[in-house]
Amino acid sequence: HNTLPGGVQRLGISEAAWLNKAGCKTILISIIKSKEWDLISRTNTKILYLFKGNELLERFFGTLVIDKLSSKLKYLNLDFVIAHNIPSGQVALKLKSYLKGNRFKKTTILYLHDPLAYTIAGSLYYIYTKYFPSVLLKIEEKIIQNVDFVLANSKRTLTKINKIHGKKIDIRDKAAILYPTVNTPLPEHEIKREKKHYLLIVGRIDHEAFLNLYKIIRHIDIPLVIAGSYHPYNVKARKIIGLFYALRGRGKRIKIILYPSDKELLTLYRNALIFVYPGHENFNMSAIEAMSAGCPVLVADTSGVCEIMPKGLREYLCIPKNAIDLWVNRILEIVKNDESYHLGKDCWRITLKHNIYTHMSKLIKILRDLLQ
Repeated sequence: HNTLPGGVQRLGISEAAWLNKAGCKTILISIIKSKEWDLISRTNTKILYLFKGNELLERFFGTLVIDKLSSKLKYLNLDFVIAHNIPSGQVALKLKSYLKGNRFKKTTILYLHDPLAYTIAGSLYYIYTKYFPSVLLKIEEKIIQNVDFVLANSKRTLTKINKIHGKKIDIRDKAAILYPTVNTPLPEHEIKREKKHYLLIVGRIDHEAFLNLYKIIRHIDIPLVIAGSYHPYNVKARKIIGLFYALRGRGKRIKIILYPSDKELLTLYRNALIFVYPGHENFNMSAIEAMSAGCPVLVADTSGVCEIMPKGLREYLCIPKNAIDLWVNRILEIVKNDESYHLGKDCWRITLKHNIYTHMSKLIKILRDLLQ
């Protein structure tokens, strides 16, 4: 499943590319064809789209006919399917019913990043389940019951899955944590000692982190770079952008970069004083990308990426998302004490153990174990 270029799409593309390199013939199936990403061509990833027409209509009506559209994939000979999030889980279950017998030999895996979230914004399912969450609960429950294995992107996510579904489904023997670390650490000598003077946030601009950052930046006289994306029909994102433009009109130094390339992102990460993300993420792939470039991060203390940090660093860099004064003080403290380079090196060292190589090694081991 992919919508706009972002974390889960990057993960799917990267996994497909690396599995192909490892000798596993792999196809990425995407529900919606949206904005093209150069990562697809750079990794030579083959993608099959269930929808390839008008994106607005696809989003709004498409999920209602996922079952029917999945029948287009009946010709595939598969050993396993990895489904990222609930919409893809719907496709995977339908494929499983179509491809019974020898043509579907073993395993369906649900890789759940966002429990109880229908992740195709603007779809009727998305709108309907927002107001009737019990429907989404039943959909998710059915998928978890019928897949062969569940991957969670953090301990927090797995705990949430167990809390939601534990009374009806025992997944203890068919679940594991796989941090979605598709980052590549920079060579140590390429980490910038002299940073440029700006804060950085990267992500979906409708996320709560951007609204919290708006509250923070009002109290800080440090330039801010916003690098992100938003769907053109997303009213919340447009309002948040408007708030930052208003701050800029009052003299705040704010730069907004929409749909940055990977090359642009790497440059931004390498040169930023701090990557700031005052909002909850079940993992936070942008944060670990920043860490890979030697950029220190400040993130919400409920985010899954905090789980891979040593205790001392976690206590310093992971902050309650709504503690605005604490965010302000910690940012000013890091800048005043010139801690950016050394904290960035500490963050970078973590990514030596959590990156695309470790992620794919663990994923391939899981697949091999399941196929035995």
